[in-house]
Amino acid sequence: MGQGARNYSHHPVYIYNFCRFTQWPQAKTEIVIGVLGNTPLYQGLLKMAATKSTYNLKFIIKKYNTPAEIDCDVLFVPFNTNFDIKQIYQKISGKSVMLITEDEKVKDWTCFNFVVLDSKLMYQVNKQQCEKAKLKVSQKLLSLGIVIGEK
Repeated sequence: MGQGARNYSHHPVYIYNFCRFTQWPQAKTEIVIGVLGNTPLYQGLLKMAATKSTYNLKFIIKKYNTPAEIDCDVLFVPFNTNFDIKQIYQKISGKSVMLITEDEKVKDWTCFNFVVLDSKLMYQVNKQQCEKAKLKVSQKLLSLGIVIGEK
């Protein structure tokens, strides 16, 4: 899919599963999912948080207008962002933040990158970036995704 309208109906489910099948260095009872800028995905994530939060794992969704505001466990950066990925990466570097994008050009900077192949939504998993963020991605997520960034 080019820069035109994107269908975000499946993204919240994927992001939910990324969170569910990833282990953070410290056990989490709350996961803050941040969205940088304007994207229809924000509304979908709010619905996901309302339906998927449980007594032992609560999802909190936040919207950020600039990289300076970022303070979360998971960060989604939409394709149409006006911010440089290096600036965003600098803000989260050294922290256990799962960076998720949807731009093939920035996949080397992110943990997960959404791609569309044969009209099907898929995801790339960058193992090196996940390891840098001290995130342990389950074998299940690795087997269902396209693994990139292997050493």
